Amino acid sequence: MSRLLIILIFLTFINVYASQQPVSISRGFFTGKDYFEMSDSEKRAYATGAINGMLVSPLFGAPEDRVTWLKTCTVKLSDEETAAILSKYIASDPNQMTLSLNVVTFNALKDACNRMK
Repeated sequence: MSRLLIILIFLTFINVYASQQPVSISRGFFTGKDYFEMSDSEKRAYATGAINGMLVSPLFGAPEDRVTWLKTCTVKLSDEETAAILSKYIASDPNQMTLSLNVVTFNALKDACNRMK
């Protein structure tokens, strides 16, 4: 019985510790500046590809409920609208030009979706 109690305490500790670990996000391949150097069709392809990538995040262990806002918000957006959201977000703050485009894209969509509610 005491062995079982020790195991349960250990598993609880591991679970709490794991949930408090900081998340590290890879730089990705592009910056905001790179986005503005893309053609319109490349911008649309990038924006929709980024959304598709975020929507499969549950395959990598992200909880499904963490992407519900994105599914709900983008279900009726066209590729042109999505690219326009990203373009407007980057243009509104020159600092976005030097930041990693994958994070900028997430922030732009999160901001736009919050405003659409």
